Amino acid sequence: MIAIDTTFFAHSEAKSKKLTYSTSIFTADLLDAFVQLGQSDKFCLIVNFNHVDFFKERFPAYKIIVAKWWPVTLLYKLTRGRKTAAKLIKKCGAFRKIAEKSGAKTIWFPYAMNETFVRTKLKTFATIHDIYRIHHGTKKDAAKFTEFINDNTTSLIAISNYTKNDIIKTTGCKKDIPIIPNSIVFNVSRQQKVPEIEQKKYILDLNAYIEKKNPMTLLKAFNLIKDKTDLNLVFCGGYKEDSIWNKMQEYIQANQISSRIKLLFRVKDEERNWLLANAALFATPSLFEGFGRTPVEAAICKIPVISTKETSLFEATQGLCNYVENATDEKELAELILNIIENPPKAKHLEEIAQKLKERYKKENCGKLYILRFRSYI
Repeated sequence: MIAIDTTFFAHSEAKSKKLTYSTSIFTADLLDAFVQLGQSDKFCLIVNFNHVDFFKERFPAYKIIVAKWWPVTLLYKLTRGRKTAAKLIKKCGAFRKIAEKSGAKTIWFPYAMNETFVRTKLKTFATIHDIYRIHHGTKKDAAKFTEFINDNTTSLIAISNYTKNDIIKTTGCKKDIPIIPNSIVFNVSRQQKVPEIEQKKYILDLNAYIEKKNPMTLLKAFNLIKDKTDLNLVFCGGYKEDSIWNKMQEYIQANQISSRIKLLFRVKDEERNWLLANAALFATPSLFEGFGRTPVEAAICKIPVISTKETSLFEATQGLCNYVENATDEKELAELILNIIENPPKAKHLEEIAQKLKERYKKENCGKLYILRFRSYI
């Protein structure tokens, strides 16, 4: 049996019963795929003590192993759930003991980072989504992450060739690192209109409001062409850095474009689907992606997509979309947006792109690749 670490799922997700972070969605898709493939009995889930009800309801086919440590559970009880301190369960050694006593011979960390990974006596697999922390974190964090990646007791899996090559180039890792891409699964037919958005078509960016997603370049590009199109611009994200959020607000006010811009935060899944289904154009100015889920989703919805070629984005979209060469050049982005608005692609072409990407990222296909990787330990 293989134990799967799910303790990185956010408490807000378990509480609201809504998955909002890409790593949680990625893991949930694979858990569903293992059920479809008839393999769920080969796995058990290690879940936080305060997430048990959510996991039992969402993934009833799996055996649940509860990660708990009495000081943390007591604190949670005394504060009536206001303080979780769940990370201490890993830091104090309780998680390691729980994993080793679970009956599993192997453990898989679907989201392996310094704060999520724990060394145990079990055979270990770890999926690396990116090594952004090595490039942009503290020296201590970078050194710790590099040490973990090069630990000979852990087998790595990368979600893209970009991530694999980045690992090898940056850390000198000599391991065999297979590539298993993220699956893309969503039912866009379940929709709910976003009240703030008019029926008029719009340009859409689904990304967190953080520096590496580069929203300011798209905002500046739109400001350059606002008088040449009747399309509005809609941003939508589930996480934000106050510095970026405030900077965007200030730019919007300074350029008097508030009537043409919407900044949405943490919308419902059905509203997100509605945004995708009704967009005229999707644009992602992102500077860093270990994979790049949202432009693929948009393309599957048969929307023209503009992306950068940064990190894994060209790979994830299979080179099938429209790309800017300079990710921070608002003039280049503005020109490309106008060109697509004035010369929209044919419906047949968009359909062909959608079908290619659907097939590429079927959850069953990705699940089979993981089963194949785990075959000697199931």
